[in-house]
Amino acid sequence: MIVEVDPASPVPVFEQLRAQIERLIVSGQLAPGTKLPPIRDLAADLGLARGTVNKVYDALARDGLVETAGRHGTVVLAARPQRSRADLDAAAQQLVLVARQLGLEPHEVHAALDRAWRAVR
Repeated sequence: MIVEVDPASPVPVFEQLRAQIERLIVSGQLAPGTKLPPIRDLAADLGLARGTVNKVYDALARDGLVETAGRHGTVVLAARPQRSRADLDAAAQQLVLVARQLGLEPHEVHAALDRAWRAVR
């Protein structure tokens, strides 16, 4: 599993990590039954507190994306088959918030979105 966080980003590291893992699950890049890295390992790899990673895993479990089995680890469940338009609207709101915090103009945001769209396959 390849994830990264940017401590300089206006988006909290918790949300950066949660969103990336969710996308990996929903896109099928993390298949059902896949074990996520142990909390302490992922925290060490990313330079985060274990509590932050633990909160991310708990949030993913509340959303029904993973199942945490204590010492047996955290396992990916079947992804929700469909995302709603409300999910996309919420993501767009988050993008607009970050863009405004960075002082970007709409055309810069559109260009970044176009680059990201082409980069993700």
